[in-house]
Amino acid sequence: MIFSPDILEIPADNPFANDLLDREQYADILTSLIDTSKTGFTMSINATWGYGKTTFIRMWEAKLRAQGYSTVYINAWEKDYIQDPFAVVISTIWEQTQKQNSHVKDIATTVKELADIASKIIAYRYIGDAALDTFKKRLSNDVKCNFVLDDYIEHTKRIEDFKKQLHEYVKQLQEQEGSKDKLVIFVDELDRCRPTYAIEMLERIKHLFSIENIVFVLSVDQSVLHESIKGFYGSSNISAENYLRRFVDIEYCLPEPSIDKYIDFLIKYHGLEQYITERKLSPPLSHDNTDYDVQLYLMVKTLFEAIPCSLREVEKYFNRLEYVVRTLKLNMSAFFVSVFLTYTYIFRKDIYQQIKDLKYTDAELLHVIEDLLIAGKIQLRTDHGQLAIGIMRELVLIYRIAVELQYVENDDRLTDLALFESKHLINLNSKSVFRNDQIPRMQLDKYINKIELTEALR
Repeated sequence: MIFSPDILEIPADNPFANDLLDREQYADILTSLIDTSKTGFTMSINATWGYGKTTFIRMWEAKLRAQGYSTVYINAWEKDYIQDPFAVVISTIWEQTQKQNSHVKDIATTVKELADIASKIIAYRYIGDAALDTFKKRLSNDVKCNFVLDDYIEHTKRIEDFKKQLHEYVKQLQEQEGSKDKLVIFVDELDRCRPTYAIEMLERIKHLFSIENIVFVLSVDQSVLHESIKGFYGSSNISAENYLRRFVDIEYCLPEPSIDKYIDFLIKYHGLEQYITERKLSPPLSHDNTDYDVQLYLMVKTLFEAIPCSLREVEKYFNRLEYVVRTLKLNMSAFFVSVFLTYTYIFRKDIYQQIKDLKYTDAELLHVIEDLLIAGKIQLRTDHGQLAIGIMRELVLIYRIAVELQYVENDDRLTDLALFESKHLINLNSKSVFRNDQIPRMQLDKYINKIELTEALR
């Protein structure tokens, strides 16, 4: 892949240095909640897919670590093939905190013991002490039942012992020089896990890790997690919101970033800026020589202002654009035509289909493009406006060539391409409106095949 994005660098000394969405302020707000809380708690960070939850919590985790907190990061989705989430949580706590701290109390024996029994304590969340006493009195003469209850009591005692030792373990971490008084555990991608695993993870956190000075942060898309809860219990009537509140003390919705910032972020994330820079392409003919990467941002921003859309839809557009651009040998005119045509494919299928089927006249196509640009509040006299005019001319010329070629294919008298060009005064290799475009002009069907993925990706 040309645009396979690198993992975003998170410098230890300045974790939000590469934050393109200005979210450090939210991390500081959430840190203040942890600082001021006298007990442990569970918090959910809610945002839909494509909002950069993982990047945000990794940056926040790094900042907490720099401030003296012991932290743990768990990608639940990567581990949901393991039967019991308890083993995942406790082993990850052990591995990651040991790396962060040179002297920690060894609880490996307890870990080994509890990993065996944690999945068997099914009744733990249902039977309280009073109910247990009553139950034992009624069944005191039943040896088998007594054996079951004794086994349950033994398991419960082990859970209590585990919590005490885990508390001591966290206390030992806090005694390190400069350490804060809480262990913060991030659980990411919980909404992507199989429903059974997601629910069991919530229950293990609630019943086995609910102790003083441990904070859990769940990164989720709550709407997806709600569906997992309904699927787990086999009922669409269950109140998934109320069920989830049993496990989450604080719900936080990550504020939606602005479309402008998100576009800029995705241009960099998908490597489009790097694509332009690496080819050392000069800016278009314009009065202020604005670089193409800036022009790309302005063009896409204009298109998205023409039609209101969600950030997920913006991400969907850039995913498709990446596939198109990386499989075409593009000059700059073809690059920007791809930007426009991919946009119509995702958001204006009516326009795209008319272009594909060659239903417009030249004037109608110009009018359609112009309407979109005006809806995006473009100023045609600006450098950006001149680029838009260039794209309009280029797209109409490509469209005209497609129409004329269709006419030629149905005319047995015009089988010679040179004769066709002479008759219709069209040069398939005529100079682009963009400087330094040395690659011959592509035909419309080539764009269509790549956008619709009907041609092999190479």
